[in-house]
Amino acid sequence: MDEPVKTRFILKDMPEEDRPQEKLLKLGAEALSNAELLALIIRTGSANKTVVELAQEVLNLSSRPDAEGRERHGLFALRDITLPELLRVKGIGLSKACMIKAAVSLGDRMAHESIFTKAQITSPKDIARYVRHDMSALKVEEFRIAILNTKKELELLKTISKGSLDCTVVHPREVFQAAVAHGAHTIILLHNHPSADPTPSREDRILTRRMVECGKLLGIEVVDHVIIAGGSYYSFSEHGDL
Repeated sequence: MDEPVKTRFILKDMPEEDRPQEKLLKLGAEALSNAELLALIIRTGSANKTVVELAQEVLNLSSRPDAEGRERHGLFALRDITLPELLRVKGIGLSKACMIKAAVSLGDRMAHESIFTKAQITSPKDIARYVRHDMSALKVEEFRIAILNTKKELELLKTISKGSLDCTVVHPREVFQAAVAHGAHTIILLHNHPSADPTPSREDRILTRRMVECGKLLGIEVVDHVIIAGGSYYSFSEHGDL
């Protein structure tokens, strides 16, 4: 008599060493791939895909253009994927789609809340970590400043201007007006590149020099200019460009 055909692939169908939960318990969450982490959330696969394969198919949506033809970049783009898009993935029903959206929203809220804690900023990596989740998902260039106190603690992130896909216009007057108003001791310039390439343009370099010079005149030091792009960043101070 023929064996019944399984219609759902679950974590227990996988070899023990390949199961995300066992791998997490043994090696820690940092050892899991994005697909494996997502698999722990959605739990079950489809009729012809393991749960990890199904999770990877969802993540592949992040590398496809959205409905308006705009490019998406990596894991950060998962926050912009809509419920209808998720439901078009065979094996993703309403329940799984809601689980995914809930998990993404929790991560987004955690990142947003951490921005406003008075964390000490001792390196470009610190400030990049605080803003990367938010700024990597922006569709246009946005210019912000991080306002630090005398202890190098982050007091405030202030948006100065928003621009187009490849540029934003900002004037030193607007930057330092905000810095003075909020009692800044030092500031870090921040902007994003939607192209996912953090390499500074000629205009970025000119603007940075101009801001540094204005800061010296006003007694508010510009300690860095950090460009966020996808999962990477460029620091002017790390590269000796200030």
